Amino acid sequence: MVSGAMARPTVSVVLTTYNRAQVLGETLRGLLGQTFRDFELLVCDDASEDGTGEVVREFARCDPRVSYLGTGSHLGMPGNLNRGIRAAVGEYIANLHDGDIYAPTLLESWKAILDRYPSAGFVFNAYAHLDARGCVRRVQRMPFDSGLVPGRRLLEDFFFRSWRFWSPVWGTAMVRRQVYDDVGLLDPRYGFLADVDLWMRIAERWDVGYVDEVLIQLPSRRTLPRQVRSAWFKELSSLWAMFWRARVRHFRGRPCRLATEALRHCVYMVESFGFWALAAAARRLYYSLLVR
Repeated sequence: MVSGAMARPTVSVVLTTYNRAQVLGETLRGLLGQTFRDFELLVCDDASEDGTGEVVREFARCDPRVSYLGTGSHLGMPGNLNRGIRAAVGEYIANLHDGDIYAPTLLESWKAILDRYPSAGFVFNAYAHLDARGCVRRVQRMPFDSGLVPGRRLLEDFFFRSWRFWSPVWGTAMVRRQVYDDVGLLDPRYGFLADVDLWMRIAERWDVGYVDEVLIQLPSRRTLPRQVRSAWFKELSSLWAMFWRARVRHFRGRPCRLATEALRHCVYMVESFGFWALAAAARRLYYSLLVR
């Protein structure tokens, strides 16, 4: 690990990266220009082969807040992020991605919410999705103001509401350190989707903070260097398993609701394989049971 010496910071920024040296510098400059400055920046490189290490070391030589955490073998997203979380020393831990564009007030806004609401396990914000030209294609925001959201509401009204499995939270958020002691780290079984499982596990036990401002812009993946991706069916199978386990945990004491959620779960699985008529019939059955 390459780093400079600094006092224990309030915030640890864990930035995961893999083979994105050509865009990493812009991301690092954006983070180092944050209005809130009491943080360490841990760049977790998942065995990149494109000179990522040299890019980070150059920043570390100029700013003692930057540390480079390399690894000799490819760990995948969950393993790479978990080692950064273990190395972090701040009270709050921000999980960030290479390639995304961060507003200068991101860390300040996130920290203010966690400071104000001790029951919030993590905080996230509105996002802007960019097209290949860098123009805003759409903005994803929640239907409530900045502040505290009950974890149960986030699960039932958003994570579990869509017929297609969906997460209102992308991989970028700031988590209270003690939350990891409470719910654990990312589960490697879920690969690139492990962060979604983490947000659901936190929401089962904690409330959630939200900032109703577009603080992160997500570039089109077509404009970023390609990364290793797992097979489509493997990811889909992980998604099914993850959301089903989350439903079982959340509705364990409500057997009738769990039964209807099992039907909802099956509808999406059937739709995934193109059996639309069967899925439509199951959907009608679901709503009839829910009304009762």
